[in-house]
Parts: sequence; C-alpha cells; structure tokens
Amino acid sequence: MKKAVVMFSGGKDSTLALHAVLLQGFEISAIVTFVPSSNHPWYVHRPFTEYTDLQLQLLSMKEKHVTISLSSNEKVLESLEIRRSLENLYEKIPFDYIVLGVIASDAQRTLFLNICDYIGVKLYTPFWGRDPVQHLLDILNVGIEFIMTTVNAWGLPVELLGQVVDFAMALKIIELSKKYGFNPSFEGGEAETFVIYTPLFREKKICVDYETHIVSYFEGYVIPKSVYIC
Repeated sequence: MKKAVVMFSGGKDSTLALHAVLLQGFEISAIVTFVPSSNHPWYVHRPFTEYTDLQLQLLSMKEKHVTISLSSNEKVLESLEIRRSLENLYEKIPFDYIVLGVIASDAQRTLFLNICDYIGVKLYTPFWGRDPVQHLLDILNVGIEFIMTTVNAWGLPVELLGQVVDFAMALKIIELSKKYGFNPSFEGGEAETFVIYTPLFREKKICVDYETHIVSYFEGYVIPKSVYIC
C-alpha cells in the first residue's frame, strides 16, 4: 500500500486532497500542519492552523497529526525549515508520497518537488492544473463546507468574511472573478479558508464565533473568538 504524508492547513484544498487520497486507498502515515510565526508566510497557509486539531478529531485521525512550527520570516529560511522538518519526519515515519492540495502555485509545487527529490519520495498533487471554477464547485459537490477567513483581492468584498460558502455564494465569487480577474479558487492568495464540515466528520461540525477586522472594502480578516465542535 502507498504510504502518504498529507500537507494539511485546514483549508478547502488540503481537505479535499486528504479526501482524495483516503478514497484512493493511500495509507496515511502522517498529516502535517505547518504553523508559521509570521502572519504572511511565503509557502504555507497561516489563518486558523491552530484549530486543525479539531478537524482531525472529527475525522478520527488526530493521532496522525504532526504540527510543525516555523520560526523564519525569510523566504529561503522558511523553505529550509520546511525541508528539514520533512526530512526529520521521514527518518521517523517512512513514507512514499507527499500530498499537496495545490492547483496552480508554481512556487509551492517547485519547493515540494525539490524536497521530494532530496528525500527520495514522490510528490502527489491530485488537483494540479485543474480549472479553478470547476475546482471550487467540486469542493462543494463533495459536501465540504468552509468559511472565508481572509479576503485580499480587488473585487472580492469583505462582507464574505466568516460566511459559509454555499453554491449561491460560489456562483457570485465566480461571476466576480470574471469581472475583476482574480482566481476563483483563491490560488493566488486572494482569500483563505477554513473547513467547518466534511462528510468524513463524525456527524458533528465546527462552529466559529468571530469578529472581523476590515482594512479596506476588498481586504480584511476574521479574528476567531471561539472555535469549537458543535
């Protein structure tokens, strides 16, 4: 059986990637969440990463969760931290694949390809090159529910912050992306997300009480007050 380590931020793409490898019969060796000290890391997702344990508890996979802190604010040093941490993990828990939910970010894909070459494993990116509109709709079709935790794109209104993205909202986002030119799957950092429900959760979901911090009409973020299983 193919053994995989899944990069998991708690957002929609990494959650769908975890779904994919489970359904494809991979053995999950570990689920890795990087928690950067910087609010603006170069290669990984920051918002709500401290709550990924709740998601994996509902997936009955908490024992597989490996949380790795990143201390550097510099691009090269951050990449080295990621590489060294995965190299150390491989020495403790051998695996065949690193799984990444990326669909269009050359920077992320190149970094993890290089890491895989260095360690001697393969990179699996199940959604690489997928149409971003179809990707967004596929996530909803699977039954994944997520909220918008950051907004940072011209044309993407801050009123969406904290809202659960359903099909009606997804269609609105797609329409706005055509008008303003941003990626509707947010692959370019236009927004970030946090998953509150998947069909693999044990019946319950995650509730989020929050405030919003608005920088401008098209920029803001959610400040979590309480995140809990409900």
